Amino acid sequence: MSKKKVGLTVGGLKTVMDDFEIIKFVKSIGADAIDFNLFTKEYDYRNPDSIYSKSDDEIADYFTRVKKCADENGIEISQTHGRIDGFTNDTEQNDADDKNARIDCFVTSLLGAPVCVMHGVTSFKMGIDADPKLMRDLNYEMFTRFLVHAKKYNVQIATETFGDALRWDACDFFGNIDEFIKTYNRIAAVDDNKKYFSVCVDTGHSNKAYRFENNPSPADVIRMLGEKISVLHLHDNNKIKDQHKIPMTGDIDWNDVFDALDEIGFDGVYNMELFLQHFGDNFRKETAEFAVKVMRNMLDTRYGK
Repeated sequence: MSKKKVGLTVGGLKTVMDDFEIIKFVKSIGADAIDFNLFTKEYDYRNPDSIYSKSDDEIADYFTRVKKCADENGIEISQTHGRIDGFTNDTEQNDADDKNARIDCFVTSLLGAPVCVMHGVTSFKMGIDADPKLMRDLNYEMFTRFLVHAKKYNVQIATETFGDALRWDACDFFGNIDEFIKTYNRIAAVDDNKKYFSVCVDTGHSNKAYRFENNPSPADVIRMLGEKISVLHLHDNNKIKDQHKIPMTGDIDWNDVFDALDEIGFDGVYNMELFLQHFGDNFRKETAEFAVKVMRNMLDTRYGK
């Protein structure tokens, strides 16, 4: 078996299993690591039914037990996935998002994960004709505010590569790789932000952006971002829809993706972020198990057993 680690984002399992059951299940299907999805419909400090509305001590008690379960089962929590929504012109909501982001970073540290993945400002929320300066400034404001929490809890925030704004059949503002890199560099250049700010390459998002404005392939996105990359969201699609399919079931060139990861010296977890209901709601577990087998075989074939 290749020494490369296989990981799985577990958000799609949260409606059928609790966190402790998920860890044991992921172990049983042969994965090495999980991307612990913090974003659920209950995830908001303002929701009284959510663990995130509790005191820091209560949050710490719960997630310390989750971490202990992962350790006992030999599962690495390689990353977390935090809040989904990017800042908009709604100051009240942005302030609420900032409070949720603090909890993201706090929980990430409790789980022993080095990185929390967060989406940036999107055309989906702001509209395809939003002022470019506003988009850049909102993204800068959002991540510089969130990085205060990352520094407090000694974790990284990874900004995720974007794709298209499907509603308008156009590239998302930060799906344009040049804009994405510019905004990353602007934020990373401030004080010691670079130490706490990295990139999550989402191959499916980058594949959708590939059809617009001479954007690069997912593999070339990896080459362009290089050492900025800390974690991965590996999945496949047809360039049109955000299908989150198992690798090798869409049109991404996976040999080139792995070539690119080798070229930049990536030594992290080969983490898949999949739509586990793709073959039907009753096949989430089977889809997860098959996906792990597929990725394990891809890595064994390439790097040796």
